[in-house]
Amino acid sequence: MKKVLPSLLSIFCVALSCVVALSPPERAASAEENAAPVTDRMKSAQLQQEKMKRLREGAEIVDATGTFEWIGDRLSFVQDDGDTVLKLLENRMMERVVQAQESSTGELVWVVSGTVTEYRGGNFLLMKHVVLTGKRGD
Repeated sequence: MKKVLPSLLSIFCVALSCVVALSPPERAASAEENAAPVTDRMKSAQLQQEKMKRLREGAEIVDATGTFEWIGDRLSFVQDDGDTVLKLLENRMMERVVQAQESSTGELVWVVSGTVTEYRGGNFLLMKHVVLTGKRGD
């Protein structure tokens, strides 16, 4: 028995070493974790979009004050109340806003009117009227 016990102990240690060596590595990173990093502004906008109550198709925005920000690859209107973020539908009004934004330094404040649309759980704004009121902090 005294000779068998060390042999069994040796076999047990070798078997345990093989099990540890052959066990799968820790969980690999998911595809979402390997994806391109999301900026804080994009993540914040997504959270705001999820938190806000979605506006209904055809709702009118009248003289809403706010700013325009690039969120991802889309220009969005961020209302001063902080609860409403609307992605813009491309039209001539948007082109004029982009030109003004590109030629200015600082954050521009706008008064916007338009019609809200819905698509795949998100709201979009078709601007009908937009007026530049000044720069933030002036």
